[in-house]
Amino acid sequence: MTRSAQLLRTVVVDDSTDLRDLLRIALTRSGRFDVVGEAADATTGVDVVRTTRPELLLLDLGMPGIGGLDALPLVRAASPETTVVVISGYPRDGLEQHVSARGAAGYVEKGLSVKALVDQIIATAGVLQLVTSALAEERTELDQDLRSGSRARRFVSEAMERWDCAGALDTVQLLVSELVTNAVVHAGSRPNVAVLLLPHAVRVEVADQAPEGLRPRDATDADESGRGLFLLDELSSAWGVDTSDDGKTVWFEVPRFDG
Repeated sequence: MTRSAQLLRTVVVDDSTDLRDLLRIALTRSGRFDVVGEAADATTGVDVVRTTRPELLLLDLGMPGIGGLDALPLVRAASPETTVVVISGYPRDGLEQHVSARGAAGYVEKGLSVKALVDQIIATAGVLQLVTSALAEERTELDQDLRSGSRARRFVSEAMERWDCAGALDTVQLLVSELVTNAVVHAGSRPNVAVLLLPHAVRVEVADQAPEGLRPRDATDADESGRGLFLLDELSSAWGVDTSDDGKTVWFEVPRFDG
């Protein structure tokens, strides 16, 4: 698979030239997106989407002419297969439901750093990327038991050895153990673990039945857990938390290192 097949073909529609430039640079540097078109207003944006047929559209709401909210049905008609993520300076409360009803898959607020904004876009569009690029995957459900951390390490080890990706194994084992222990102890759940082979990375997902997000906790060097957020930031190339009515899924990715 060539590198271009790994990337989400993306169009950015926003009336701020500076934000479009920053997003284009940050999205490209993330190694996940190929920005194939831009527009400063919704009418032009619909034409760009119709021409390029991207997998992902990042759409502002407040723009000259018709707004992003009114443009959503036009985008859906022009390219039904395009996933739309709204990026807006308006608070999501009261608007997220409206954009969802008109066909948007997600809502990201602009009041973030560009890096945090891209992280939110990655989390929102992550499901789409996995559908288009996952080469193999293994899944298992573990018991609500402190021994599940070691079982998770063995599970990911066996999968990665089959895929000849052992170069990333130490990092994956450490991070999955932290997340599984968190799911057992703090979420009171039976963790579901998935390991996916992507063209550019190994991705691990740990799902539990508690909707509360991860919270940083003070942990000493002698503690066996409690360092999850710090380790995710330090050791993974990307990570995020996807919430649902049934709980949450914490995921991380590390480079494959296997050429």
